[in-house]
Amino acid sequence: MRTNADSVYLTDNGAAYCGAHLGMTAQITGRDISGQPIYKIKPEDVKDIGFPIACETCGKKPSALHTA
Repeated sequence: MRTNADSVYLTDNGAAYCGAHLGMTAQITGRDISGQPIYKIKPEDVKDIGFPIACETCGKKPSALHTA
């Protein structure tokens, strides 16, 4: 898995981190330290979640816009 510093991911216990603040294990393997796969938040997820979500370290928010 290739992570992106500008994307936001859900990790262990629902923690949210941008690609720049993921742990090294998650950046390299796509799994958090407990072995669970990380999940990249997609634009449709932003609309479906229904509440603000952001990186717990820097506050970066996932985009709600689709890109080509």
